[in-house]
Amino acid sequence: MWRTPGAVEEELALFAKKVAELDRAGSPVKIYPGCGDTIASGFLNLDRKVHPNLRPDDARWKACDLFVFPFANMAWPLADNSCDYIFHEDLLEHLNQKEQIGFLAETLRVLKPGEWHRINTPSLVDSMRRHSRFAEGFKGVYFQEWDKHGHVSLVSPASLTEMAKLVGYREVFFNLKNRGMSAYRYVDCRPGPDRDPTFGNLFADLLK
Repeated sequence: MWRTPGAVEEELALFAKKVAELDRAGSPVKIYPGCGDTIASGFLNLDRKVHPNLRPDDARWKACDLFVFPFANMAWPLADNSCDYIFHEDLLEHLNQKEQIGFLAETLRVLKPGEWHRINTPSLVDSMRRHSRFAEGFKGVYFQEWDKHGHVSLVSPASLTEMAKLVGYREVFFNLKNRGMSAYRYVDCRPGPDRDPTFGNLFADLLK
């Protein structure tokens, strides 16, 4: 249900309490970091602030939980191996390199062995190939990828795989939209019409 977010300590306590409740009930713990205005039913939605498009009268609040805290800049109040699935889209590119490494390490810590972390993020390689004219040098680079969209650090399949394995993920599998490998997989909404529907985003499943 809709509620006004409290201080970080309060949000963390509520988040931990909800995870404990799901665990006692034998229900899967599914976490959706950086949910924006696409809060998902059945997930514990996390974000750094309440998206301005979310309104108190939104009907989705009846089945959604949202916890507001700087999830990419701190440890989560969860035990090791306590989460069944992590999903996010159009999030990773908004995190800087330090945040990406910390975030991947923390998601690995809280995931149960054998479970999946699903990443849907714009493809650096596809964007550069489609929009840049590198033969022109600096002026031919498609800087709108960062400037227009507010992106900070995009990844390629190689760099994402290297980061994921660096922090300890066993394998990284790349697939297609809505072809996630987890039994708990959720709908991939992105990319939108601003990108190639097949290659515009990377769809990766990280295995703990």
